[in-house]
Amino acid sequence: MMDALRDPLTLAEMQEQFALALLQPSSKAPSTLFHAHPYQDDRLTLYRGNLTAIWTSVLKNAYPVLYQLVGNDYFEQVARAFGRACPSESGDLNQFGARLAEFLKTIPDAADYPYFSDVAALEWQIHAAYYAADADVISLADLLQDVAAAGQDVQTVQLEFHPAVSLYTSAWDSVAVWLAHQANTETDTDAELPENIRQICYGLVNRNNWSVELQAINKPAWLALTALQQGSSLGTVLEIALDADSGFDINAHLQSWFAAGLFAKFKFPDNQL
Repeated sequence: MMDALRDPLTLAEMQEQFALALLQPSSKAPSTLFHAHPYQDDRLTLYRGNLTAIWTSVLKNAYPVLYQLVGNDYFEQVARAFGRACPSESGDLNQFGARLAEFLKTIPDAADYPYFSDVAALEWQIHAAYYAADADVISLADLLQDVAAAGQDVQTVQLEFHPAVSLYTSAWDSVAVWLAHQANTETDTDAELPENIRQICYGLVNRNNWSVELQAINKPAWLALTALQQGSSLGTVLEIALDADSGFDINAHLQSWFAAGLFAKFKFPDNQL
């Protein structure tokens, strides 16, 4: 009698109950969600299995090197646990997985491989670079021409990175790990890891013609690019790089950075161009 008098669930309430049932494997399907059926919990299990498959597929696309490192079975376990702990908050599945690197630090049986989370952090930067907004890039020739036309000193110029560009550093040689796996992402062969994985690495992520690239860089270059990213002028950047390495070739580096399309805009102090 009470069931007959109860107001029907709203769509939002039904969706909330269904989501909770999917994310809590120990729970049974609420009686208000499905019509009574002897196999309704089995049907919910199928939904949960499909959800795990989606999580695994999406994360495998974003983290192909991590997938190689841990293997299919363990990766699926991680995907299932991560999906339940950090369910997607966006309709865009390409955004699912942003917190995986931090999540890996909470898994006790991953403690023996602390570099896994650093590799995951690097892979997410690479993944995010592919989907970053597009922007026109400036060439070194255009920069020098505009600086000369404005009667300005090139050392006062500040450069703005392209949206797809990011810098990476880690106490583990995650860059070498990632690079070692690039020839093996579509094969079953084992990648050869660096002999000493416990060393600081520096990396530059950029997108060139919609192809995301990662290159290992040295500390002076990383310091220089970080200073540029934080708004320092070219003159200040040169000083920072030379303090780290008196032989740093700023001209060669600038040419390679502009050739890679790292910069979208430039400005003089208090004067945007």
